[in-house]
Amino acid sequence: MSVPQRYPDFLSDQRQFFDELITEEWQTYFSEEWDATRRFEIEKIFEHFKPARILDVGCGVGFHDAEMARYDFVEEVDAFDYSEKSVEKANATYSHPKVKRFVADLSTFAPTNRYDMVISFQVFEHLDQPPAYFELCRRSCRAGAIVAIVTPNRTRLSNRLRARKGLPYELCDPQHFKEYTIGEIHELGAQAGFTPAGGFGYRLWGWPPLERLSLRTRLNLGFWFPSIAHGIVSFLRAP
Repeated sequence: MSVPQRYPDFLSDQRQFFDELITEEWQTYFSEEWDATRRFEIEKIFEHFKPARILDVGCGVGFHDAEMARYDFVEEVDAFDYSEKSVEKANATYSHPKVKRFVADLSTFAPTNRYDMVISFQVFEHLDQPPAYFELCRRSCRAGAIVAIVTPNRTRLSNRLRARKGLPYELCDPQHFKEYTIGEIHELGAQAGFTPAGGFGYRLWGWPPLERLSLRTRLNLGFWFPSIAHGIVSFLRAP
């Protein structure tokens, strides 16, 4: 039985799930298409902003950390995850002299630095207490810093097609608590005192004819049609 099959229902605390997943099914983390998609995320984010000091919340296997650190304008990337095994694998597989990783929980983490950007990749949708995320950002951001939230788009093409058949929207993963649109994240951030600062979509997925197109084309189609993109990036500016 696979790790996801052992945990078919949402878990508020998922550190054991990810400890087991990264230990038992490490091979599932390797995909040329996935790597290209993650590089596209960072490329487009850095077209908007060029942060020197970055905090990555829920760094997982660490691919994004090392990729961000490759950019000359990035001076340091601090990254944490509450899955100890994930941090171990990240350090072993994606080490970089600009990157420092550690084990911590976002609800209790007390930063000693202030950052130009606080970012998370595929984390926000797992949280059953989103206000705790924005509290962490408030503790971690310098004045005017950017918060970047990379997450699945609730109104992605596959869900729109489901709706046309009279079916409800579905989550990408049973370990997701809730999925959002860019506007919905902006609303949550505004309630916490952050200012919406734009965003973008990337990748169209969920309709078989799209698979005939190159990955780069599909990624750009999501950028051009963000309301039905599979993934979104939502930006907010710290007070």
